[in-house]
Amino acid sequence: MKFYFGTFLLLLSIPEADAQTATGGALSECANGGCNLGEYCVDVDDTGEYGCSKCNGSRDWWPCNFETTCFCHALDAPRIPPAPRSGVTVNAALDTCRDVLTEDTFNNIVQPTSEEGKQLFTYAGLCDAIYNYNQYHDEKFAQMGTVSQVRRELAAFLSHASVETDGFSVTREEHHCVNPITGLDGNVYCMPCKEQFYSKETKTCTQSYFVDEQSYYKYCDLSRQNNQGCSCTVAGVKMANVPLQDDLRAPAIGYVRADDMYFRRGSFDTSFNYGYMGAGIAIKGDAQYFCEQPDLLATNPQYAWQSGIYKWMEYMPYEFGSTAHKQALKGNFGGTINVLNGPLECPSSMNISEKHVQMVRDRVREICRAGSALGVMLELNQCENSYDRDCQKCDGLEDIYYSCQQDGSCPECNGWEENLLSLAPTVTPAIIKPPTFEDWGKYWNNPNPGTRNGATSSYPSSVWYSIVSVVVLIIHI
Repeated sequence: MKFYFGTFLLLLSIPEADAQTATGGALSECANGGCNLGEYCVDVDDTGEYGCSKCNGSRDWWPCNFETTCFCHALDAPRIPPAPRSGVTVNAALDTCRDVLTEDTFNNIVQPTSEEGKQLFTYAGLCDAIYNYNQYHDEKFAQMGTVSQVRRELAAFLSHASVETDGFSVTREEHHCVNPITGLDGNVYCMPCKEQFYSKETKTCTQSYFVDEQSYYKYCDLSRQNNQGCSCTVAGVKMANVPLQDDLRAPAIGYVRADDMYFRRGSFDTSFNYGYMGAGIAIKGDAQYFCEQPDLLATNPQYAWQSGIYKWMEYMPYEFGSTAHKQALKGNFGGTINVLNGPLECPSSMNISEKHVQMVRDRVREICRAGSALGVMLELNQCENSYDRDCQKCDGLEDIYYSCQQDGSCPECNGWEENLLSLAPTVTPAIIKPPTFEDWGKYWNNPNPGTRNGATSSYPSSVWYSIVSVVVLIIHI
């Protein structure tokens, strides 16, 4: 009983900012009319469904007190909702690309083998994406906490991006966009192919998608429409009549305009009609921006990277209550896998599919490579309290880490520990010795000795309080 009462008193005395940290950053600034002058409390999805306008007064309960429902918005700024807060302090003095992710370091990690990958996944594109995202978000990507935490987050992010894009070489989901061509109208057209007819080795399709189908209808979730996802229909998209110069090439059969398809693109495989709407809101403050031109994620370097940053920072499965960003700040690589892919890959010992078994192995290999390049090491499973909802694990990663070194399938991991950077201070900290009984005696003879600057010292009273506490404890024992 005393414990709960003491905890209650402690919570009453915690400042609001610390309370937000203690709750994992789930409190919205809208609570108690906390928006700054010129800002108004609005719904995160621009529909008014939650009724956040009522939070502009003194209301401090739902929905006003949750950042996943309401946020403070200035009318002259893009309507971009905040990312879930980690409780970690922003490293305002640090410039991510200048101070940590140099171009040489980037090139040691990002090594596309395809020409389209080299054009899309560029260093300048990533730096632009980081700057633009952080400009509109209080919770920053790769700029929170210590330099070590920043390095760990970059290593984890780039290792996942490498796996999702086949080593930064695939810019569009391959069997949904075989042999893309550009029409005279300037639009890109893709030839969709069913997976069983696609050869990854030769990148060819043996049977047109439209042999068995009247229209292309993939990646359209009909339950996520209007304010929840880009518009799409059960009828799908009809085969396009590609405008080409007939005297130079044969007619293109079996193609669909790329901007009518919501297949996987970008550094973190943005897909489905709702995924593109979410990216538009987070990046541009415009829900329809990527609905109307989803192929920008395959042609614009900044958007390709920033769509991945959006998922990294804001994708938070309800059952976990955490993001990959939060897990990376903890140095927990396994947690990032669990948040992003859940039961498809965690625990890693489960044989969900041959594809995902290999992807987990690839993630372990890539975190070794990216961690070595950035001079940091992440725990494969860092979880201090297994009962904590924010504590995520992906069991089995350690077995993969050790076995792949033994069978030679992950040579990148062999020298990981040798490439760690020392970020310890170069100045030896002073050693402060505790006061002796002789030191205490000086204060017993002088009830108010003062301090160097003339202020009154509270040291004697605290000493007496400590002595009395020890005596009471001994008597109690």
